[in-house]
Amino acid sequence: MQGVIREHFFSHTVIAVAHKLDAILDFDKVALMDHGVLVEFDSPYALLSDPSSAFHKLYHSTQAQQQDGIDTDEISVTTD
Repeated sequence: MQGVIREHFFSHTVIAVAHKLDAILDFDKVALMDHGVLVEFDSPYALLSDPSSAFHKLYHSTQAQQQDGIDTDEISVTTD
């Protein structure tokens, strides 16, 4: 599905809800929501480069849990 989005919708605005964060790393922008409130909005790599970013924390938390074999669809991360 990611290939179809990238190939056929490259010149369109795509809003994707993603549970696998690797799937959105090449998107232009990420809007991180928490209980319906916008927490962060920037490029994925700008957010990942900031250790205080909620997206950075979420991404690295899910990566560690995937390596440990934990189902990341059940993850809940709180922000400060």
